[in-house]
Amino acid sequence: MISDSMIKPAASMLVLSLAACLSTSAYAAELVTNGGFETGSFTGWVQSGNTTNTGVSATNPHSGTYAAFFGPSNGTASAIREQNLPTIAGQNYTISFWLYNDAAATAGTHGFSVLFGAEQLINSLNPAPFGYTLYSYNRVASTNGTTLSFALRNDPGLFWLDDVSVAGPSSAVPEPSTWGLMLAGLGLVGGAMRSRRRHQRKVRFAF
Repeated sequence: MISDSMIKPAASMLVLSLAACLSTSAYAAELVTNGGFETGSFTGWVQSGNTTNTGVSATNPHSGTYAAFFGPSNGTASAIREQNLPTIAGQNYTISFWLYNDAAATAGTHGFSVLFGAEQLINSLNPAPFGYTLYSYNRVASTNGTTLSFALRNDPGLFWLDDVSVAGPSSAVPEPSTWGLMLAGLGLVGGAMRSRRRHQRKVRFAF
């Protein structure tokens, strides 16, 4: 005999399971291609400006195997940009990167700036030397599609850039496996309830 005490806990467990599946499906999507420069090159990025003494090297990564380095001088900066990030206007995004500066503040001109679309996130001139430091910003995209750009100049030394990330919301549409779980669970609960109703009808009309 199938009773309420059996159906209700099963239905509650199904609801909790589906909620967990849906919440894990709605993870933060990574939008940057080759943010760690692990291709060993600037694949996915577009270079411009002064590209002298810039590149990708395994000498000083923050994580993984590679990091990008920038040491252009002579009054101009090197720029790289990740194009066509598929942002959605009105959605919130977390922009982050790790940067290392090995130039002393008194040794010559050096600085960096970062743009997310038309918004300048930071513009630092002649900073004191620092090891790998995390920079992180939360911003709402103003357009569908946003460019992330870096401009770096370092006359006396190098900037090292690694682990660039733009993370934002992904679709909360369940994956196929989640749909399968939903259908199977609903089928089990529905079958149990139909069986219960048949039993009730038999009892009701039995004399």
